Amino acid sequence: MRINRLPFAGSKTVCSLAAALLAFSMSVDSAEAQRSRGGQPNLTTLDRKAEDAQDAFMRTSAELAREYEDLGELERAQAVLRTMLKLNPSAKQIEDKIKELDEIRLSQNEAAIEVDPTRGWVSAKVGVEKGNKIRFLAEGECRVTISQMVSPDGVPSGDVKTELVSGVPLGALMGLIVDQKGKSGKPFAIGQKTEATADTTGQLFLRVNLPPQTKATGKFKVQVTGDIATADSRIGGR
Repeated sequence: MRINRLPFAGSKTVCSLAAALLAFSMSVDSAEAQRSRGGQPNLTTLDRKAEDAQDAFMRTSAELAREYEDLGELERAQAVLRTMLKLNPSAKQIEDKIKELDEIRLSQNEAAIEVDPTRGWVSAKVGVEKGNKIRFLAEGECRVTISQMVSPDGVPSGDVKTELVSGVPLGALMGLIVDQKGKSGKPFAIGQKTEATADTTGQLFLRVNLPPQTKATGKFKVQVTGDIATADSRIGGR
């Protein structure tokens, strides 16, 4: 669904938007001036001016959002649409358009990684920002053989760098974000398909949750999309 082009000059969209706001402001100022002179403004006339000003603002904003979308500036387009939605919360068309742009934006950047279960944490060569969405889609199978002495306490866990990670299923694909200072966030399960929110800003690493001394054959192929930075993109499209 696209917002139809409206009859406003595309090269002067920002100026038109400012003009619409100015028109609304002037109608209010006119009413205040009339009151200060002791006159009584015509309420019907003022209401009509307010409606005209809002309509002009909505039309100009729709054009601005479309132009941002055409330039690939999807986040800016969404910001304009959210402002429009505040003025008209019941406008399902605007709400649907925001969701549509969100899906397009999340699928724009993509990285493909192969994860060998016999290795430790592997860099996905993907940067993320705290609070942004990351989507994972993994496929493949691995045959594993665990050859390790186990005490009554079970397989050691606690050191996310080398040991089995607690809270994540055995053999599951998992992720971890490391910030610029080398501090690790909390490992999170990925599995075959999931959407996660970055708990910190940094680089993404992947690993299969297996204890040391595990023998395995096969690899997992992982597709990563969302608000990510790859070699050919910038985080969040900015």
